[in-house]
Amino acid sequence: MKKNVVIAVVSLAVLFIYGCNIVPKAVQYQKEEERLVGNTDIANPVIEEIQVVLNNLGYETGNTEGRMGQKTREAIKEFQESLGLKNTGYIDKLTLEQIDEIRRVSEGRQLKESYTVDVRSPYSEKKVPAPDFVPAVKDIQTALKKAGFDPGAIDGKTGPRTRQAIKEFQRTKGLVPDGKVGPKTWAELGKYLKQ
Repeated sequence: MKKNVVIAVVSLAVLFIYGCNIVPKAVQYQKEEERLVGNTDIANPVIEEIQVVLNNLGYETGNTEGRMGQKTREAIKEFQESLGLKNTGYIDKLTLEQIDEIRRVSEGRQLKESYTVDVRSPYSEKKVPAPDFVPAVKDIQTALKKAGFDPGAIDGKTGPRTRQAIKEFQRTKGLVPDGKVGPKTWAELGKYLKQ
């Protein structure tokens, strides 16, 4: 009994001397998020950009007004889970880096498409689908799965796992591994959908 009292007194003394910094995880996540993106209680342009990127990836945020709501938190959780990150629903450093990278790639693609002209050769040997043909994401995911590449859940969302599976497929077929399913990639990948 005396030994337990001594241990308790010593423990309390240590906590008193060194301080007790026990902060709930949610508060820690919230503080980190506010440090990275600013105030989440008002319309915030950083949150608006995050919502636009998540919506473009197929994650439903509920709005794109820059206000952090429950649906946006759920979309962040799904996005984090798809990347294998801790799915807290709060923006942390790794989540923000991934979103920024996706946004940069998307903006670069849009810029490239704005200044690119398609020139077709009359001597083309391969029959390639028309450039305006865009296969459904579920068809792409199903074909990837049949080809032996894991796109994750067949949910019709082009998430990071689906993009990674597309890149791996493209590498094995000697195509440019850009993660996009254009006419050349679909000419190869579409064969697996029919199997």
